[in-house]
Amino acid sequence: IAPTTDGAHMGQTSFSTLGSMDLHLTGDPVAVKAEIDSVVTGGFTNLMEGIALATEELDNDAGDGDAHDRDDTISPDFMIIITDGAPNEPGTDTNAKAVAKAAADAAKAAGIEIFVVGVGTTAGTATYLRDNIASGSDHYFDVADFDELETILENIAECDGGSA
Repeated sequence: IAPTTDGAHMGQTSFSTLGSMDLHLTGDPVAVKAEIDSVVTGGFTNLMEGIALATEELDNDAGDGDAHDRDDTISPDFMIIITDGAPNEPGTDTNAKAVAKAAADAAKAAGIEIFVVGVGTTAGTATYLRDNIASGSDHYFDVADFDELETILENIAECDGGSA
């Protein structure tokens, strides 16, 4: 997955106890790599905030005069979620799962195609992510650890043309 000025643009949100808009959509591969390399694991899993922030970034009509997305008819929207756990923030695990599903449903309704890579998940977590967050079972990938991540991401990029 390689962002370019005239091709795919990438951005990054992260989610732990809170969600964070880490990098606005850009065609700068150096900025993208630096931001990916700066992610720190740990804490809780506030999947809802990560999805909501990414959805807002991919909204062509953000209303703030600072939209970073391009015309969806030319550059469709894709979200790739990489997570090693089930949502457990905000509130109880049950609430966290419900609000994350609602955020994913809203993103899909806005035309965003969601791919999910579960890293080291349990059977229950994998089922939840596949059935509630990903755009379909063919949009969910399970890997044992982060060492397998690059291959999965390359397959996702080839599958959809690498647009974002």
